[in-house]
Amino acid sequence: MKETLRNFTDDLRLLVEENGDQEAIIVDSGIRELKITYLELSALIDRCLLLFEQYGVSPGDNILSLLPNSAEAVIFFLATIKGGYGYAPLSCFATDREVERWCSLIKPKLCIKLSSIQFSALSISEDSRVINLKCDGDFSWLPPLRSGQPVDAGSNPRLYLSTSGTTGEAKAMVLDGNTLWSSGYAFAQFHNLFEKKLRFWNYLPMSYLGGLFNLAMIPLCSGGSMVITETFNGRTLLSFWQTIDRFKIDAIWLVPTIAKGLLKIAGTINISKHVEKSKNIKTCFIGTAPIAQADKQRFEETFGIRTLENYALSETTFLTSETAENINNRVEASVGEILPYAVFKFAPREDTPHVFNLMVKTPYLFCGYLTKDGEINLELNEDGFFSTGDIGYLNDDNQVVLAGRRQDVIKKGGLFVSLKEIEALVESLPYVHEAAAVRVEHEFYGESYNLYVIPVNKNEDITSKLNAWLHKNLVNYKWPEAICMRDEFPKTKSGKVIKNMFEGNEGA
Repeated sequence: MKETLRNFTDDLRLLVEENGDQEAIIVDSGIRELKITYLELSALIDRCLLLFEQYGVSPGDNILSLLPNSAEAVIFFLATIKGGYGYAPLSCFATDREVERWCSLIKPKLCIKLSSIQFSALSISEDSRVINLKCDGDFSWLPPLRSGQPVDAGSNPRLYLSTSGTTGEAKAMVLDGNTLWSSGYAFAQFHNLFEKKLRFWNYLPMSYLGGLFNLAMIPLCSGGSMVITETFNGRTLLSFWQTIDRFKIDAIWLVPTIAKGLLKIAGTINISKHVEKSKNIKTCFIGTAPIAQADKQRFEETFGIRTLENYALSETTFLTSETAENINNRVEASVGEILPYAVFKFAPREDTPHVFNLMVKTPYLFCGYLTKDGEINLELNEDGFFSTGDIGYLNDDNQVVLAGRRQDVIKKGGLFVSLKEIEALVESLPYVHEAAAVRVEHEFYGESYNLYVIPVNKNEDITSKLNAWLHKNLVNYKWPEAICMRDEFPKTKSGKVIKNMFEGNEGA
């Protein structure tokens, strides 16, 4: 399992030496195309570090990002790694309440935000300075590099990702920047990406690892490039293959939402032109959320693209992956073989003799969770294994097969939603007696949830009032599919809600 941890600053220097004039980032802003070479990327990173100095931010301080998918978001992220800062992204569509809670936790000294998005004065910390950006690819406002004077690199960079885990309590997942970079490098090596110089399409949110790690770090560390567009949406789906063709994209990272959306469109139109453009794709990964084998197979047959599924947690990054060699061993819910640097422990369960709790060791494990008290907690068992919260087993073909996922955290379209957080928030309302957020399968998002509530006044229909509150106080991907009123919940003798007994009653 031993892997040498790499240093982003050292690798960036080597990347510039080897690929200086090669395109690293291409941005489709809707108005014009912006192309940034590796040499220009390195210079922009250093200019961002000078900007941090001008704003009085020191290495070790935390920087809040409220930016959309953009070159600016990637470059500021990489600058914090080189400079040894803490980078704490949050969706630029987050509500005032979510921004306020995030700031109270990570205590940023600087906030970089999209200028068109407004937050109340109370949301952002009083001692945090604010930089407003248009995110249009114009970097002329950054301070110029000082002639002949290198910009110092820092140490101990941190990435903070917003999560509520399974407890509903706001906390941050803390990852070391160089460890994250090293994980991307190891994954790229495993799949021989260095030889291919692939061009990825970055359409996953840059407020989470999909956009920052899968589709920014991995393309760059392997000497490839990325095309940045707005975060995936309905418009992206309709113009998917045209974008592939226009930018000569040859590597994509699918999530179930996108794969199913493309299949749905393919079923309503003549897709011969789409299939022709899909021949550009040399490498296709799929992951971030469960997908049925039938859907993968149908996608491969429809578009002629082999998809390689992987299994990862934000806490661990990649643990398994399919390859061209083992893909024929695929079975329902399998996610490939264990990667060379990961170690699994299959811990027995009392209720299922042939299915196990998945415990792992990896050199790329996160640092832990940052609590509101400022402590970083990392829970490992006595042998140093981390619990994934998932269950499964290793079959005779050495494929890891997932038999279930943690009950209280779902991935909706690749984005984490803590059901415990939803329940805690809703139960804080004066007109709600009890709430239960229950996972449901979703044709488009893969997973979503229905919200069941017992009102304080059982004769009152609070559906409209509660729905309005949720829309005002939660980012849209955290909204439920349905709000269902109940007089009581099914429970065990100890008082625990039995969520699987809600199935089949949704929307009733």
